[in-house]
Amino acid sequence: MKGHLRQVLATSHVAAVAIVVLLMWTVDAAFRGLWDPIYRLGSFAFTAIAIWGVPYIPPMPTVLDRLMLFTTAIYLYSAIICCLGAWLLSRWVYGMGPLRSLPACGRKLIGRKDA
Repeated sequence: MKGHLRQVLATSHVAAVAIVVLLMWTVDAAFRGLWDPIYRLGSFAFTAIAIWGVPYIPPMPTVLDRLMLFTTAIYLYSAIICCLGAWLLSRWVYGMGPLRSLPACGRKLIGRKDA
C-alpha cells in the first residue's frame, strides 16, 4: 500500500502542488518574519546618516521590541516547518529534494523528455 500511495501522489501531481504550496508558505513566512527587523535596521541606518551620529537606543527593550522578536521567531519557525514539510514530502514521493523534483514534474507535465 505504501508504494501504491506514492505512485498515486506522483502521477496525479497532488504531491507536486502540495510541495509548491509549502514552498510558497516558506517564502511568505520568511519574508514576514524578516520584514520588521530589516525595516528597523534600515530606519536606524537612515536616521544615523540623517543626524550624522548614533540615534538613541533605549537601555532596555520596549514592549514593541519584545513583540517584534516574538513574532519574528514565530514566523521563522513556521518557515522552517513548511520547508521541512516540503522536503520530507518530496523525498518520500520522488526520492529527491523539492528543488530537483519540481522541474522533473514540470517536464513530465508538458511531455518533454530532454534535459
